[in-house]
Amino acid sequence: MSRMDWLYGRNVVLTGCSTGMGKEVLLILVKKYGCNVMGVARNKAKLDELKAELGDKFSYRRFNISSQEEWRNFAKELDDMGFNTDILINNAGMIQPFGQFNDMTDDQIDKIIKTNLLSVVYGCKAMIPAIKKSKFGYVCNVASASAILPFGGESIYSATKAAVWGLTECLAQELRGFNIGVSCVMPGPVKTDIYKAREGEGTAPKADKMVQSVGITAQTAGKRIVKAIGKGKLRFFTDFMAQLMSLGMRMMPRITPKFSGSIMKKSAGMVSSFMPIYKEQFDRKAELKAAKKERKTLKKHSIEEVKEGFFAKDDVTNI
Repeated sequence: MSRMDWLYGRNVVLTGCSTGMGKEVLLILVKKYGCNVMGVARNKAKLDELKAELGDKFSYRRFNISSQEEWRNFAKELDDMGFNTDILINNAGMIQPFGQFNDMTDDQIDKIIKTNLLSVVYGCKAMIPAIKKSKFGYVCNVASASAILPFGGESIYSATKAAVWGLTECLAQELRGFNIGVSCVMPGPVKTDIYKAREGEGTAPKADKMVQSVGITAQTAGKRIVKAIGKGKLRFFTDFMAQLMSLGMRMMPRITPKFSGSIMKKSAGMVSSFMPIYKEQFDRKAELKAAKKERKTLKKHSIEEVKEGFFAKDDVTNI
């Protein structure tokens, strides 16, 4: 008997199921394991194509996954229709355009946090009560290797994926007593349309070419995600690049982020996608170099030599 056999015939809720890794996970679960999958995604045309291909084993709903109320309504609908959820796979996500954190708009920050983090929080909150009733309960959250090794220029994306990792680790501890398995899947570069869906698509082609050269295919990623679930892997890196990122942070946690940042900065001239991260530094190179040199030459001063601050003495006393 295979360790994967328990997957056969399970009822699955899967977000981000219409493209990329999510689509491959869907196809494997339905075609190989005969699962009944309730998919959640936005693209109706692609969802209808999958429905025509997979038949009664697949159905879908389109709703705002960053809305807690809509997750609650979805969970109630499943309960009312007798769809007893065994497995939840939070796969939907988005990345940000490369750039400085302070250059991001409030709307960009809000959208990424809601899509990558709050959708997972609300999905787990809504579906875990039903999963607790299952004899084959499982929760899988798809994060990213950026949760382990954050990249400059991807601040909010890295932060949300690190939060998903932390949440998943906590859920694993809390749900173990209910015999519910938990996985946090952390892919490295994967050849999917997520890079083409960046806001500010003018920066996407170079990044997409880079991913094409080092990334794994969505089909490979999908197979490995299903394998992680089937074998109950808590932390699972889907590819060599993700494993290398993890190894670097374990072995050299202070050096690895600096090294990766230096490589990106040196590559900015060749990879235009990286340029928004470092453009201001390049433009102010002489000024910043002079300031650094001045700071190194400063000597220790006595308190009497320090210039009077903004507040008057009486104001400081009264604070």
